[in-house]
Amino acid sequence: MSAIGDAEFLRLLKKDIDYFGRAVERFEDLIPRVCSSVQDQWRLQAQVRRHFALELEILLDKAEQCVSASVSDPNNDRRSDSATY
Repeated sequence: MSAIGDAEFLRLLKKDIDYFGRAVERFEDLIPRVCSSVQDQWRLQAQVRRHFALELEILLDKAEQCVSASVSDPNNDRRSDSATY
């Protein structure tokens, strides 16, 4: 992946993380406004979305590490890890 592609991927991933963070907050704000029989399901859905946002943050951290490693060592050939024929 090129440096421009890496930067675009990281930008979009950060945007997604922000979106899911705000969505969970809005979702949790609405929970008290629905009937009690629906609240438990909505709480569960909010928890699932929160976990997804955390997983995106982990992905972002790993992606940033990969990008910074490739920038710091431009001669790093990831294909050298694969089996040779």
